[in-house]
Amino acid sequence: MTQIPCVHHGDHDGEHTCRICGKNHCNDCIHPGSRICYSCLYKGIIVIVVIMVIFSYVAWYGLL
Repeated sequence: MTQIPCVHHGDHDGEHTCRICGKNHCNDCIHPGSRICYSCLYKGIIVIVVIMVIFSYVAWYGLL
């Protein structure tokens, strides 16, 4: 049985599957506690920061 390689590291086996994107990742590319790859974690953090900035402008300037 052949192993599917990691998306970012072609020489490593993709042992884990990300819960968000569904791609195979090695141990270096995935967060062990959440089983979410680091690229999806960074995207999620960016989305949360953007939402926080939008809500802070709404609260500060009273746009709603």
